[in-house]
Amino acid sequence: MRKSRDGDLAALSAMDLILMIKRIGFIGTGTITEAVVSGIATAPGLPPEIWVSPRNAEVSARLAQAHAFVHVGRDNQDVVDRCDVVCLCVRPQIAEEVLGALRFSAGHRILSFIATWNLQRLSATMPHVSRIARLAPLPMVAQHAGPTIIYPPDEIAAHLFRPLGQAIEVTDEATFDTLLTATALMGPFFATLDAVGTWLDDHGVAGPQARSYLGELFRGLGAIAQHRDSGFAELSREFSTVGGLNEQFTRELDERGVFEAYGAALDQVRNRIGRR
Repeated sequence: MRKSRDGDLAALSAMDLILMIKRIGFIGTGTITEAVVSGIATAPGLPPEIWVSPRNAEVSARLAQAHAFVHVGRDNQDVVDRCDVVCLCVRPQIAEEVLGALRFSAGHRILSFIATWNLQRLSATMPHVSRIARLAPLPMVAQHAGPTIIYPPDEIAAHLFRPLGQAIEVTDEATFDTLLTATALMGPFFATLDAVGTWLDDHGVAGPQARSYLGELFRGLGAIAQHRDSGFAELSREFSTVGGLNEQFTRELDERGVFEAYGAALDQVRNRIGRR
């Protein structure tokens, strides 16, 4: 593989790309690893050979049993030694211990899913690796949905995640971290559905019916948000007829400081990401 003058890997040729993604390793076998592998399994074309670490024996065994292209390594180093492309899927709390025990080469391409580790810290921990990218895949990649942000732009990461939803490559780390902050909305989203679903159930709409209705309601609203050029504030006004139910409910929440609280909570999450 050619080297550029600054020592970084030059752009991959089509053949280089195909060869490198024929075998992909995952260090850490949890929810995101399972979602990514499940998405790959149903994506177009032949899946790559995938090696997963045995740390979570239940998940790794389930993946290997469900998919013939998934294999369980003897240990983390075995996965690293077998694969040119390695995805880091360990929790930030144990990342230093896990990565410090591994030997990487300059030829490895690292895709890090470690949310709060910036590129500087990753590079310091793996000084021999020439190319590292940060990614934030979300659980919905299993259904080929949702965005995966990538920094810096990386042809292997983009090639792997385009079929699993939307691959969004960004050119500066501050933008990556700010978008990463917004992924914290997943918990409040489902908490909101739970609160409304509980209210519906309390008022005579059974749980399964409430779940189906709310799921379709928010799916439709998400489609509108994605395919309309209007800003969100404009859409809120459009969907809130003067004197109508939506206008009333929005006002009730606004008067209770709900929307203002979002900004304050997001600031706290962003500050946590920035500290690492």
